Amino acid sequence: YTMGWLLTNLYPSRKPGGEPFERNGWHSRYEPVYVYDTVEIENERWYQIGIDKWVHQHNIAKVLPVEQPADVTTERWISIDLYEQVAIAYENDQPVFATLVASGLDQWPTREGTFNIYLRKTRSPMSGGIPGDDYYFLEEVPWTMYFDGDIALHGAYWHDGFGFRRSHGCVNLSITDSRWLYDWVAEVMGTEWSTDIEDGPAVYVYSSGEYD
Repeated sequence: YTMGWLLTNLYPSRKPGGEPFERNGWHSRYEPVYVYDTVEIENERWYQIGIDKWVHQHNIAKVLPVEQPADVTTERWISIDLYEQVAIAYENDQPVFATLVASGLDQWPTREGTFNIYLRKTRSPMSGGIPGDDYYFLEEVPWTMYFDGDIALHGAYWHDGFGFRRSHGCVNLSITDSRWLYDWVAEVMGTEWSTDIEDGPAVYVYSSGEYD
């Protein structure tokens, strides 16, 4: 069955399209679940996560592994699903790790395409935006791996909004998950940090659906 995480605290409905039912039990944000069935009602999908337990698709981020794209030539690579807001790490075609992310908002999108990690830093300052509007300056951003210009995979200590778009283009992860990915990449790169390189592990950014 497809695995995923709940994105909100909720009581599941007893049937697709139904109202939350308290006696169905409380389920917490970030709780891992399996999707046992899918029903579409008025062009919206409902997922079954248990016996007589249904939740709207907006409340679940699913892990959907993909085949290794032809232009991904590294043994270890990472997919970023902008629709589900999920990152998956692979060794060839085998998924070995998955987690929720927070990618760029519409005005600062995370570009789709295939890239390669070219620079890694255990800590990195980041700044951007327009002063007086959306300017930001962040010190000690942990476990940073740049793959598309100034866009990077990195840990985020300033929010807990994983599973939703909210960044200036970077792919935010929890600190522990970003550390896992960083160490996993370091195993094949042979160093804890790197100067500019060209052939680091690939990052495949795509969307499995049309984001609403």
